Amino acid sequence: MAQDGHNVRILCIAESPLHRATLAYINSPESTGHTFDCRTIRRGTRYLALATAIHRATRLMRFGADWLWIRDPRDLDTSAWARRIVGMLGGSTRLVFHQGMQIPKPKRSLYHRLRFGAIDQWVTPLEWLKAQVCGNTPIPPDRVHTLPLGLDDRWFTPVTERLQHQRQARLELGLSQESFVVTLVGRIDRKKGQDVLVASLVDLPQDVHALIVGDPTLDTLSDYFDEVRGFVRDKELQWRVHFRPYEPYPRNAFIASDVVVVCSTQESVGSVTLEAMASGCAIIGTDSGGTAELLSGGRGWTFPAGDSDALAEALLTLRNHPDAIPPRIEASAKYISRHGRQSLTARWTNLLSAPQAE
Repeated sequence: MAQDGHNVRILCIAESPLHRATLAYINSPESTGHTFDCRTIRRGTRYLALATAIHRATRLMRFGADWLWIRDPRDLDTSAWARRIVGMLGGSTRLVFHQGMQIPKPKRSLYHRLRFGAIDQWVTPLEWLKAQVCGNTPIPPDRVHTLPLGLDDRWFTPVTERLQHQRQARLELGLSQESFVVTLVGRIDRKKGQDVLVASLVDLPQDVHALIVGDPTLDTLSDYFDEVRGFVRDKELQWRVHFRPYEPYPRNAFIASDVVVVCSTQESVGSVTLEAMASGCAIIGTDSGGTAELLSGGRGWTFPAGDSDALAEALLTLRNHPDAIPPRIEASAKYISRHGRQSLTARWTNLLSAPQAE
């Protein structure tokens, strides 16, 4: 938004990932000539944090903010109160909530009506999430808008001579050039389904290999990673399953693959799916949550969550019939173009420039 001429000020918790990323951007050549600032704020309690709300409201008044744009549900209560306080003080800051999580249960109590009533615009990334918002909250449908998640410009860098890039990527990742590589990117967690991918290899041809990129979920007592590795040893799949650590920009892993799989039981949106699309990959994902919507319209293939046999069948079909892949990649390329910066900032600008509803 700053690159498109907006004055942007980030309010974030000190030393948070957002804080560090913002300072890195401010100190980079990319920020030159842009009105972009960063201020730290206190983390209040999730509910009824009146002191934090007053503090936030005074900041908004001092900055003359047109919009307070939040994404974390933990900020919603405090920001709703801050928006009301600004209004009582004669300010005009409006509140936009950018949804990332599901709302599977009704939230229509008096408390929720007060909380959601302060939201001027609600932005959701997919139609199935919009249906949840309209069905389970008191937000008026005309305030709910579907705008896709944005991707960094570097994801849209064209991959010329893809076969050569794939060979180089496989060399760097220690993968066989002759194998059929199936890639899964994401934290190693039961909900992400690494076990489903590994189990699907058991009855597949020996040239089908799995590349699993990610680290175990931090601060948990789960033994899931040990379970997955134990299964790999028991089934003697060590030379066909390749674990690699987390990468903040795992494009090499996508380019190295023949197919990317998304085995999550229930993704709200799935940034990995979007990144794989932008990288020009064939994708097989679960038929649940946001993954099903992202892969609809001939953009990929789906299988029932947790069903390793169905995944194995889909992988074998693509291994044996690679001619089925290009049409899906072409369809996903058209779809993912909406997630580029220029397209999205124009749509956000139109939304935030709309007159305030009476």
